[in-house]
Formats: sequence, C-alpha cells, structure tokens
Amino acid sequence: MLGTFVITWRETIEAALIVGILLTYLDKIGQASQFRLVYWGVAWAVAAAATFAGLSTYAAALFQDAGQEIFQTAILFLATVVLTHMVVWMHHNAREIKGDLQHRAELAIAKRQLWALATLAFVGVFREGVETVLFLWGLFLQGAAGESVGAAVTGGLLGVAVGVLMTWAFFKGFGHLDLRPFFRVSGVILIFMAAGMLASGFGHLIAGGWLPGIVEPLWDTSWLLSERSFLGSLAAGVFGYRSHPSLVEAGSYLLYFPVVFGVLEIQRRRYVA
Repeated sequence: MLGTFVITWRETIEAALIVGILLTYLDKIGQASQFRLVYWGVAWAVAAAATFAGLSTYAAALFQDAGQEIFQTAILFLATVVLTHMVVWMHHNAREIKGDLQHRAELAIAKRQLWALATLAFVGVFREGVETVLFLWGLFLQGAAGESVGAAVTGGLLGVAVGVLMTWAFFKGFGHLDLRPFFRVSGVILIFMAAGMLASGFGHLIAGGWLPGIVEPLWDTSWLLSERSFLGSLAAGVFGYRSHPSLVEAGSYLLYFPVVFGVLEIQRRRYVA
C-alpha cells in the first residue's frame, strides 16, 4: 500500500504541476478561454495511459505460460531504467520546467497553433501515466506478498487524491511553498524502490536458470521479518527488502546506490560550475 501510495502521489503531483503551470500562465496572459484545450489534452492522456495499462496486462497474459520469467524480468529492468532516469532528470531539470512550459505555450499562442496547448498537456500527463503503470508493474512483480490487491488499489487512489489536493493548494495561495524537499525525499524513496526492482530482475533471471546466484541464500532473516508479513511486504515494496537473497541479488542492490548517487553528484557539480 505504501509503495503504490508513494508512486501515484509523486507522479500525480508531477502531472498536476504541468497542467497547473499551463492553466496559470494562460489565465495570466488573458487566454483563459483556451483552458478547454488543456483539459482535452489531459482527458486524452488519461485515456491513452489507461489503454497502455490494458495492453500491458494483455501482454502479460500472453506470457502466462511460456516466457513468463523473460517478460517479468524485462518489465523489472525497464521499470528500473525509467525510474532512475526520471529521478535523475527531475534532479537536474526541475528548476527549468516552469519556464520551458510557459515558453512553449507562448509560442503556440503567438503562432496561433492552439492545438499545441493540448499537445503539451497530453505529452506531460501521458508520460507520467506510462511511468506510473511501469512502476506499479515493477512493484507487483517484486511480489509484495503480504499485500492484498485491495490495499494496493487503496494506496494508489490515496496517492492520486493527496497529489491533486497538494497541487491545488499550491496554486491556490500556497505557491510560495518550496516543493523541492518533497521531490528530494520522494526521490530517495524511489531510488530504494528502483534498487529493489533491479534486484528482483536478477532474481527472476536466477529463478529461470539464466544466471547463477553464486551464493544462495546469502542470508536468511525470514525468522525475523518475513516478506509475507505486513511489515515485510512494506519493506519489500518500498525498500526492496529480501529475507533470503542470493549474492547476485544483494550485490546488484548494493551496487546500484553508489552508481546513482555518483551520477547525481556529477550533475550537481556541473550545475554549480
């Protein structure tokens, strides 16, 4: 539940900020009549993201018998790559999003290409929707075994509701608040999730016989915290906890952090310079 909440919360805020920036700018320059184009872009983006979710579920069903491990491994690695790219990209470009969106909206109005306003909203919201689907697939395939479908859905819906409420408050009088601490904290949590997905991907390769685990298990803490317990499922979904990982799984998990934080540090130094 906590994992799905964090993902939908973060992605909803990112999507809602894009829409809010566009609407606020259009209102500021006296183009409130064009709000409908932004709303149309959002509606089409939500429909397209839902279609993507349906197609991914259909594709998973096709691999139900043959190649299931390959499909699941591919999804986990893809979710890891996209999640990592998103965190790194936001860390570097968060300051420029508002100015870039306003510049694009200004060009669209100046050139009377008003359909571009709908496109801006569509691309921004659809991207966040696709990312959400991939990340939720990654959590599901990690196997938060103790978590019911109802709890996962509840967490996801709560994340959407809180994200919308926070963004609404931000644009309705609390715009002076700094959202950077939120993105930093949620970014760290997402990095832990990505590390867990990476380790799970290697776990599927080992289970399929395509990769040796080398040492299996490296340790066994199931007596202390089982992944099938409530707390264990939370730790597995949010922090990638494994009670009895192989050496390859544990190694991939631990090595992920210095690589990602090293990239973030390089970006920070370049920005400062």
